[in-house]
Amino acid sequence: MESRATVIIPTFGDAKFACWAIKSVQEQTIKDIEICIICDGSPENMVALFKNIAKEDVRIKVFTYPKSPRTGEPYRDAVIKQTTGKIICYCSHDDLWLPNHVQELEKTLHTCWFTHSIHAVVNMPDKENTACAEPLAKAESRLCPSGNIALIQAESYSGSSLFSHIYWADLQDPIIIDKMLNGRNFFGLTYGAHTRESYVNLEEGWITTPVKNIPTDLYMWCKFLSGYKERCKTTMKITALSFPKLYRKEWSEQQRDDELKLYFEKILDPSFLKRIDNIS
Repeated sequence: MESRATVIIPTFGDAKFACWAIKSVQEQTIKDIEICIICDGSPENMVALFKNIAKEDVRIKVFTYPKSPRTGEPYRDAVIKQTTGKIICYCSHDDLWLPNHVQELEKTLHTCWFTHSIHAVVNMPDKENTACAEPLAKAESRLCPSGNIALIQAESYSGSSLFSHIYWADLQDPIIIDKMLNGRNFFGLTYGAHTRESYVNLEEGWITTPVKNIPTDLYMWCKFLSGYKERCKTTMKITALSFPKLYRKEWSEQQRDDELKLYFEKILDPSFLKRIDNIS
C-alpha cells in the first residue's frame, strides 16, 4: 500500500545527534510516511541505536551499507526502489524539519515534479547577538526574480539574529536555474523533494557523484532541473533548519547534540513557528 511520503535520512559516523533529525521527522503533521534511515558505514553502536528507535515506531526502517566513496548516493536509489511514498523527501542527520515540512512540499508537488523550501541557516549561539559576525556575515541573500542578489539585514528573532543566512531562490527564474546548472547551490538535501514518478522517469537517479568539487545534492538536483525545467517550483516557505558543520568544526558531538535538542524543543513551540512563518 502506498504511503504519502518516503523520507530518507542519510547518516554516517558516530552521529548520536541524528536522533533529533529523526524526531523532527516523526513529528510531521502528515503521519502517513515511511522513514528510512540509511547508515553509510555507520559504526555498530549507531546502527544499534537506530534499530532501537525503530522498535518504537513501525514507520522507521534502518538500512545498513558499507561506507561509500562520498555520501551514500547509490544507497538512496536502492531505498527509493524498495519504498512506496508518492513523494520523496530528505533530511540530513544534523538538520531539523519544522512540523509542516512534508505538508508544505506535498502541497507544491500537486502542481509540479520537483520542489524545495527556503534554505535557512541557524546562527551559532555566540553569534546570535552580533548580527551575523564573521565568518557568517554575508547577511542573508534574497534572490530577486531578475536573478540579482540583494543583501538585506538578517531577520531578528527575540532581539537576536536567529538565522545567519536565508537563501531566497525561485526555480521559476531561468537565471537561478542557469546558476545551479553551473555549480551554484541554493538549497541543501534537507530542503529538496520530488514525486516518485519524476524520479522514475529520469534517465539516471542517485549515483556516486563523479566530480569531487560538486556537492552531491546539487548533482542530483541538476538532473531534475535539466529534465523538467518548468515542472520545478519553489515552496516559498522556511520549513526546515540547517546547522552546518562547516561553522561548527571545533564543536564536540555533545555540543552539536545539545544545540539540536534545544532547537527541537523550540520547533514544538507554536510561537516560535509563527515567527519563522512571518519571515517567509
